Amino acid sequence: MRRRTRIAALLALAALGAGIFVASAAALAFTDDSCDNTKPCRPPHGVVGSPYSHILNAMPNSGNGPPYSFEVISGSLPPGLSLASNGPITGTPTQSGTWTFWVELSDKPTPPEYWCKSPTRLSCAQRDFTITIDPGLVITTNSIPQTASVGTPYSTTLQAQLVTNLSPLTGSAPGALEWTVVPGFGTGLPPGLSLANGVISGTPTTEGSYTFRIQAAVDPTITHFQTYSLTVRQPLTVTPSKPLATPPAPTLWEVGLPFDAKLAPSGGNGTYTFALAEGTTLPAGLALAADGTISGTPSTAGVSRATIRVTDGEGRTLDYVLGFGVARKLAVSTKRLKLGKGGRLYRMKLSTTGGLPPKTWRAVSGKLPKGVRLDRKLGVISGMPVKVGVYPLTLEARDGLKVTATKSLRIVVRR
Repeated sequence: MRRRTRIAALLALAALGAGIFVASAAALAFTDDSCDNTKPCRPPHGVVGSPYSHILNAMPNSGNGPPYSFEVISGSLPPGLSLASNGPITGTPTQSGTWTFWVELSDKPTPPEYWCKSPTRLSCAQRDFTITIDPGLVITTNSIPQTASVGTPYSTTLQAQLVTNLSPLTGSAPGALEWTVVPGFGTGLPPGLSLANGVISGTPTTEGSYTFRIQAAVDPTITHFQTYSLTVRQPLTVTPSKPLATPPAPTLWEVGLPFDAKLAPSGGNGTYTFALAEGTTLPAGLALAADGTISGTPSTAGVSRATIRVTDGEGRTLDYVLGFGVARKLAVSTKRLKLGKGGRLYRMKLSTTGGLPPKTWRAVSGKLPKGVRLDRKLGVISGMPVKVGVYPLTLEARDGLKVTATKSLRIVVRR
């Protein structure tokens, strides 16, 4: 019985010794292409603003076998990166620079401290890692002007920056870049537009909505792209309503006569506002409303030009130039009529100031002497009076805008 007990004890010791030998041969260790035995492990470089991924691994079947756990025990990962407990280092770096940190590998999720510090160190390993993050490239133009119109030149310049920090965005000018339209994405640039050196330009030929992706590259490893949309619409146009004239003809009007007209826009995105361009004015007494209505009563005669800017809801603009000629208010300027003599030829031309042609005349009260008539178009009183007397008259002048002016006069006919 004692012999059997001794043999069992010896077998148990042998088995324990064998177990210790096997464990020593399979001590827990990192296996990583970026490591060697003398230097810190150096995973691949990252780029600010570009997704990063690198996986830490344990030597297969080392320690007590998987699952393995990874944990940063000192130092820090580059900002924006994190280490998952099962080994992946992932994220998007936000700052350039070099970071060194120590990672502990264990074969238990949370080994007690003594587990890693045990003499055999079978189930724990530690290594230092260094990751360098290079400056990244960011296209800082997030959107482009939505002002493209068929048949109208369009141009916008995209901006990019070499970025050392994403928050706040800091960096420097990138120098020469290679700009390309990413093939196979969206509809591509609108027909008529092209990309060169970061400038989208040309004359759109086809109305529609377009989506495209543009990439900038310092080299094949440092790139960035942005996705843009651009809607091409019909160009803005303006049609004036009466009494506005169609440019370049000026609009002719008169002091004291109420004015009301509207500019009717079309094209663009269908939402419009009107404003006077800086440095230009309408005739005194007139005002422009945001809907394109021009109204008021001119108070001063003169010639002027006004530039009216119509803007649609997407930023398209059209400068519409209107000329105005405002005449003085119509008035009869004849102060008195000539003295007439019976049996002799009489002729008197009436005159006005202000107003607009054509002008016509009529007698609104009173009678002309017998034998005398008024030429309504020429404003000439002429004939041969046959009877002496005093003939009071009220004469009316009417101009091309149907403005009227009257004056009371008289013709005296003597022998």
